[in-house]
Amino acid sequence: MNRQQTLARIQVPCPWHQDTMAQLLDQHQQGRLPHALLISGAKGIGKLRLAESLAQTLLCDNPAGGLPCGQCQGCQLSAAGTHPDLHRLSPEDKSRAIKIDQVRKLVGFATRTAQYSGYRVAIVAPAEALNRNAQNALLKTLEEPGGQTLLLLVCDQPTLLLPTIRSRCQQRILPLPPQEQALEWLQGQVGESARSLLDAAQGAPLRALDLDQAEWFADRARLLEVLVSVAEGRQSVAQASPMLSKHDPTEMAGVIYGWLSRCLNQAYSGQQSADASLAPLLTRLSRAVPPARLLRAAQRVLEGRRALMSGANPNKDLLYEQWLLVLVGVDAAAAAH
Repeated sequence: MNRQQTLARIQVPCPWHQDTMAQLLDQHQQGRLPHALLISGAKGIGKLRLAESLAQTLLCDNPAGGLPCGQCQGCQLSAAGTHPDLHRLSPEDKSRAIKIDQVRKLVGFATRTAQYSGYRVAIVAPAEALNRNAQNALLKTLEEPGGQTLLLLVCDQPTLLLPTIRSRCQQRILPLPPQEQALEWLQGQVGESARSLLDAAQGAPLRALDLDQAEWFADRARLLEVLVSVAEGRQSVAQASPMLSKHDPTEMAGVIYGWLSRCLNQAYSGQQSADASLAPLLTRLSRAVPPARLLRAAQRVLEGRRALMSGANPNKDLLYEQWLLVLVGVDAAAAAH
């Protein structure tokens, strides 16, 4: 078997996270790497890639240049998902939640001796999927994980974690990458559609890469036209919501929130969307809806998204109707209070 065939598939951080990776490895070399690290930031910026790369590097026998070698037994096992000192925790069986039984297995992993006499690394992603009982079960391990154990919690929304979880972790809040750097990387992946995809993903390159395959993205102008038609009074909320409800509300919540944010930005700064196919529609929406109402609509959509991500399962048509009603000045959530 030649050398190329024996190389394991290693995970490399995104270009905009190389400095962060170097800082973490420097902490490791100085013996200052924390036992629990909470890596947070916008969805789709490469946080999990960074965590996986750090885990593989710590478990590598011969890391070089801040990356795992890809040749040693540690790299082979890490890449295959069979390394006994690497534990991954995520929702199972189409569940949106990480449950207490899964955390108990992680606790057992963290208390035993490393089989390769080095680090034990656990990656929890997305950490906000831990339900309340699971988070409470994790607290003691976060406090006393044992020697040379690293718990990597990767999180899009750290506010969904208990304060006691956050306080026991060293936090790394990662920003969106510089737009030009993200655009250059994305163009290498998808070509000419990169700018429109990055705009739709609100600057998150890996999210943009996923959107290239998303069903709604090709239909985005028609979906935005639904919001515009309601705001301009040309279509009723009841007529419009079924057109939106063909799509997953968790995904569409992020999309609609992005459109409303673009409208607010345009209203205050005059800056138009980089997506030429949407710019005229966003201009019409920003003219049809006063800024204060746009802000309320964005808040309601964000609240709905958080509820959906926490495991709620509302009626899709009703949820979309509530969001659309705010555009025409009817705020059901405010009325309920």
